[in-house]
Amino acid sequence: MLQALRRAAAASAVLLLMAVCAFAQSDNSSISGIVKDPSGAAVANAKVTVTNEGTAFERQTTSNESGFYTVPSLTPGYYTVKVEVAGFKTFSKTRNKLEAAIPIAVNADLTVGALTESVNVEASVAQLNTESATVGKTVEQTQIQNLALNGRNPLFLAMLKPGVRRDSPMAGLSYAMDSGGFTMNGGRSQDSVITFDGAIGTRTRANGTSIGSADLDSVQEVQVLTANYSAEYGRSSAGQVRMVTKSGGKDFHGTFYEYFRNNQLDANSWARNRNASTNFAPPLKYNQFGYNVNGPVMIPKLFNQNREKLFFLWSQEWVRRRVEDTSFQRVPTDLMRTGNFSELLGPSIFYGSARILNDPTTGTPFAGNIIPASRQSPNGMAFLRTYPSPNGAYQGNANWYKVRPSWQNQRKDTVSVDFNPAQNHFVKFRFNNYSYTALDSFRSGFDYAITDWSRPNQTASLGYTWTLSPTTINEVLITGSVDRVYIGVDRTGERYLRSRPGINYPYIFPEKKEIYDKVPTIVIPNIGQVDGGPYPSSSSGPIYQIGDTFTKIHGNHTIKAGFLWERSGQNDFDQINVSGVPGGTNNQNGRFEFNDTRPGGAPGTGTGLGNVALGLFSAYAEIGPRAYTPYRSHQLEFFGQDSWRVNDKLKIEYGIRTTWMNGYNKSLWGNIAVFRPSLYDWSKPAVLDRATGNVISGDRFNGVRIPGSAFPDAGKGRVPAIDSGTYNYLLDGGSPYPSPNQFNIMPRVGLAYSVTAKDVVRLGFGGFMSRPGVYDSVFLGGNPPWQPMVSVSNGVADNPGAGPKTAFPQFFMTIDPVYKVPRSYNWNGTYQRQITSSTTVEVAYIGTTGLFLSRERDLNQLPTGTTFQSWAAGANVNYLRPFKGFANIPMLEHSGRSTYNGLQVEVNRRFSKGLLFGVAYTFSKTMDNNSGPRDGFMDVFNQGLNWGKSSNDARHITVANYVWELPFFNGTQSRALKATLGGWQLSGLIQFQTGSPISVGNGDDYLGIGSTNGKTWNLNGNPDRPQTFAHANAAGNYSGITNFWFNPIVGGSPWATKPANGTLPNQNRNSISFNNVGFQNWNIAAFKSFKFTERQFIQFRAEAFNFINHPNWGGVDTNPTSATFGMVTSKSSERNMQLSLRYTF
Repeated sequence: MLQALRRAAAASAVLLLMAVCAFAQSDNSSISGIVKDPSGAAVANAKVTVTNEGTAFERQTTSNESGFYTVPSLTPGYYTVKVEVAGFKTFSKTRNKLEAAIPIAVNADLTVGALTESVNVEASVAQLNTESATVGKTVEQTQIQNLALNGRNPLFLAMLKPGVRRDSPMAGLSYAMDSGGFTMNGGRSQDSVITFDGAIGTRTRANGTSIGSADLDSVQEVQVLTANYSAEYGRSSAGQVRMVTKSGGKDFHGTFYEYFRNNQLDANSWARNRNASTNFAPPLKYNQFGYNVNGPVMIPKLFNQNREKLFFLWSQEWVRRRVEDTSFQRVPTDLMRTGNFSELLGPSIFYGSARILNDPTTGTPFAGNIIPASRQSPNGMAFLRTYPSPNGAYQGNANWYKVRPSWQNQRKDTVSVDFNPAQNHFVKFRFNNYSYTALDSFRSGFDYAITDWSRPNQTASLGYTWTLSPTTINEVLITGSVDRVYIGVDRTGERYLRSRPGINYPYIFPEKKEIYDKVPTIVIPNIGQVDGGPYPSSSSGPIYQIGDTFTKIHGNHTIKAGFLWERSGQNDFDQINVSGVPGGTNNQNGRFEFNDTRPGGAPGTGTGLGNVALGLFSAYAEIGPRAYTPYRSHQLEFFGQDSWRVNDKLKIEYGIRTTWMNGYNKSLWGNIAVFRPSLYDWSKPAVLDRATGNVISGDRFNGVRIPGSAFPDAGKGRVPAIDSGTYNYLLDGGSPYPSPNQFNIMPRVGLAYSVTAKDVVRLGFGGFMSRPGVYDSVFLGGNPPWQPMVSVSNGVADNPGAGPKTAFPQFFMTIDPVYKVPRSYNWNGTYQRQITSSTTVEVAYIGTTGLFLSRERDLNQLPTGTTFQSWAAGANVNYLRPFKGFANIPMLEHSGRSTYNGLQVEVNRRFSKGLLFGVAYTFSKTMDNNSGPRDGFMDVFNQGLNWGKSSNDARHITVANYVWELPFFNGTQSRALKATLGGWQLSGLIQFQTGSPISVGNGDDYLGIGSTNGKTWNLNGNPDRPQTFAHANAAGNYSGITNFWFNPIVGGSPWATKPANGTLPNQNRNSISFNNVGFQNWNIAAFKSFKFTERQFIQFRAEAFNFINHPNWGGVDTNPTSATFGMVTSKSSERNMQLSLRYTF
């Protein structure tokens, strides 16, 4: 034992040295084991050959003096392990399933005899994890190919693992990118990662969301790592979902298929059924079709005749989805388009009472409510003509409706190449292309400037494994991925043109319009909004990685060390920060607002419609040339780990991972800006108008800085604000905030102890770091002065730039100069038992704490109670803010924290004798003080109010799946019965999940802080909750059965009351004892194969998603002032069905 400890100490020293001087997140794994003779003694120098059963690729090693052997850096698949040593029969064990990232043990118990004799064993279907403390799960081929997935997106198979949560059931259609939204063991989805054959598959702009959906028929396995993964895996603190693509084999195989859906196969939605005019399923055409071919690449008599060198897979899939949408809107009448507003002289669909139009020059009414043609504004009348003509009378006072199609197309291409140029060399290449295009039906209810989408995304990886000796292996992995988003405007026809109805007002910023002749945004009270929108725009997020992993086997130690270098970024042309600016716009072509009453008592007609005809707007805003920012960042990581086989029962893994990274704080053009509170000059605040909060005079950039001492040459000629030199004085000579460039050391340790041959106990602890992306709510390149915008008040539409310019307080986004990297620490204990040759049961406890989580804090919030002070009466909120001249200043900071405790139970039967099933149950609780980067604070001066149940909390989650080859009529002598009733299979997915936490309140600013974010009301006792939805009457009793989730009356009084002005609530966020409505889901599939030959067959499938059409109710109304408070008012997940045919050879 002392000698073993000395070796462990030596290995640790080597490990630490290599960790700081030498990472490739490959999906490779290892096979190891112990060779023993009949007495149980170790057998040294046994020749061990490991052969990939698909490609015949071999690796050899020998057992050491402890009988231990290991063969690392193997690609996932089925392997044969053969052991040969003189004096014993040859041992051979087949069908050993090696999964990505999780090693397996194949022990050899030898029998005395001649080498020419052999002992052949087939691996048990159920494999205990005796080699690693990693908490994970592999979704195998039988499940991937046979479970009913609506949209055939393999990403959602991650739900089969305990500890994985998602807000919606697997009945919903999901076939495209941007899917994900998983939380694992209480972590955030933004802190997880998705990979495709080792290449990062998540967006730099929105961490946690996938840039594509893998082709289901090309996926070999889905690996879910939720806790305590080894030091070899990094970049995420909240789990990983790893897609592994199939490789070709020695034989040719292929499949051609089509999946078909339409509205005749679907149930109608609950909301549509409540309306007599829509009591049918909406029109739908959906086709998903493709093919894949794989096998050896060979030239007869010249190359690869033995089919052992070069293999390929080629796959393509397409999706075509066609739906129709209906819009009901209120539009100006035909008379109004001529200036005749006589229809407003009595009650109308626009106003509940008569409205008289006054002449703003005299103050007297227009005769007959008719505006003379000589007084009409050409552009104002053109605005009215922009709207479509009324075509009837409809629900909700609408007088226009239209049905329009929308469509989505998708294409996926997958390439897989494996090459064995020589015995000790292996090369693999993977490429995935995900191309998504779509056209929306409406924009804000009208078919003007409709958005079209294009997302041509790719991932690729190239790996090379070199076996220098049986104990020395080196792996290199180079990967690349890019997430592209092109958002355009549909230019078919002329409906997007502003010139079509005659709009021709001059722009304030005429230069560099993306579409010069595009409709503006028009806002009129009681009329539908014409919205020209912010597009066209685009963004692209490249991620490139190169890593190396070096493996050395020394005695019973397998030591790995390596590095990872990453270069990533975001080329962003879609970052307009105007959401917090009153009267702001995201439309380059302008936004007009016509109110019934104009600001400051300016003359008007008294109605927004009349003001439009005269061209008298209340507010106009226009942005100048769009900001384009090429963000760049890089990171460097090192790792070292040791897997120590102490004896045949105990395996210990320990390691460290060090990370150096900088944030996305650099633009290649230098065009970003930040707000530095420490540099705000309190002696020179901007002078504001007390009533409006607008800037009268002063420096509007007080406290704003541009990083660097000079602008790079790359930005010159590209950014007008750089070329002008106007803002050079804002250069600060350095970085806007320090990069997190220190080496962060994250330890990992775990052990697996085989109590018996069928019982394993695993323990683990580890620290994990995330790679923060470019958060899509904080765009430093969209801040002033990089995105110019002008606002005008009380002007004339025919020349909006001639009106008085309004200096609104600036909405500014920034980042905390103390920029810590999000991380988590988790600990776990697992007991696993093999209960049959194909079935295991596993019970685990998982604990996690998250630190330095991202969240936004408003630097310019008012102190608690400010607006209720006597000295604040009549003052605009922006006038009262600490930093004068600014509106909200949301600052991204890493100060959030979370805790998770979960009991996880899993039962799995691998496919054997025609049956596979799995059950995953999670009982857990997640607490945090913010559940996502965009979550704000109730009150930044009382941050403790935010601590409560996480929005990602789900107390109970159960997911079951099964695949069953029905045994009936397979052996019948009747060919007719066998052909029709025999050979059927069933598969299913069943989900039960409790709801997310709730808070009760509305948007009232009772705290007096100038913000309405997520404030809870006081709660008085506990409400009565029925076992079923029930009606609550005024006395608090229930009668009948309707849709109440809780009784809003407690003891004859309202359960929720608003706190007194300027006081704190008696409830934290999400602190109510019960949660929202949960969901259940039942997917089922039936399929039958018709064989032509042993290798060729056609398969028919029928699939139903939520086949029992169980109503999954939407969230409960938690607004105490609402008439439906305490009630559930929506339902989703109506049943969908799908039919398909597949030909396989």
